Amino acid sequence: MKHPGRFVLILCLLALAMPAGAQTITLQIGAAVPANSPWDLGLRKIAAEWSRISGGAVRLNFPKSMANASQEDIIQKMKFSLDGALLETAGLSFIDKNIMLLSMPSVVHDEREFAAAVSAAEPLLRKSIGERYEIITVAQGGWIRFFSNKALVVPSDLVNARIGSSQSQEILTKQLQALGMRVVKSDVSTMLLHFNSNAIDVAYTSPLLVATMWSQYKRSVSHMSAFRIAPFFGAIIINRKSWDRVPDKFKPALLEAADRIAAEIAQEALKLENQAIETMKREGLSVPTLGPADQAAWDELFMGQRMEKLLADWYAPEWMSAVLGAVQKVKASAP
Repeated sequence: MKHPGRFVLILCLLALAMPAGAQTITLQIGAAVPANSPWDLGLRKIAAEWSRISGGAVRLNFPKSMANASQEDIIQKMKFSLDGALLETAGLSFIDKNIMLLSMPSVVHDEREFAAAVSAAEPLLRKSIGERYEIITVAQGGWIRFFSNKALVVPSDLVNARIGSSQSQEILTKQLQALGMRVVKSDVSTMLLHFNSNAIDVAYTSPLLVATMWSQYKRSVSHMSAFRIAPFFGAIIINRKSWDRVPDKFKPALLEAADRIAAEIAQEALKLENQAIETMKREGLSVPTLGPADQAAWDELFMGQRMEKLLADWYAPEWMSAVLGAVQKVKASAP
């Protein structure tokens, strides 16, 4: 080439002349989810849809180094190398503790109540964290249940039981202690070890998680409560500075796609959860039936007058009013 310098100059001028919208924006999203789970597949689908909608201008990348990271670690890395994250309830509570209200036992009972609670909570969450983060979507991932080495039929079965509870979920831990349970610091990474070493009698987690390691859990876990404690859910959030890099013309369609796929994630997770429970039951897990009187007893335990007063001390009044009010409207409209 006779004039390489001239060629480089032309390329530079062409790059400067390109519109900003033509530049590719790759957002690094931290997500600690099992491979091929509804969350994993859903995230990949959102990434594909965002690329299609933006003509390749907006891409999502999920660093493999985050696959087994703790929620605290993911949030910490959002200050440096990550643009956003899929956070589950515990992670979201580090950003605003009030979101834990939706995961407190007996606050939400079914999918309709969960949808109403999220609709009521989202504006409050946006007001609280909107300057720092954009909330992309919220999705349910099934339900949290009690797992135990003994029968859990009525609430009194929990009194004096040693229950594993994450240190990060301080408010829930206080609630369990107030109900007369002995709390042992435990989380997903140590729960199996604590059951096998007889350090705990009860733990609360997702049936999907237990099912993935049922061959090991069934040595020390024999029962699951029919009572659904609370919804398990997560949210995709993106740093405000990173979201501001995304061209405005794409944002409405990107958010709509994320919400649509989040609904698909929820449906798939609930279906797989039911299948997982049936599989574990065939392999020895005992799940007692839950009658109306049993449900009422659990609700009284966790949301009776005394406990509601404690919740009012822990959560902001506007959250209590909005979330509990929305759930109550759904109950009132039920046939």
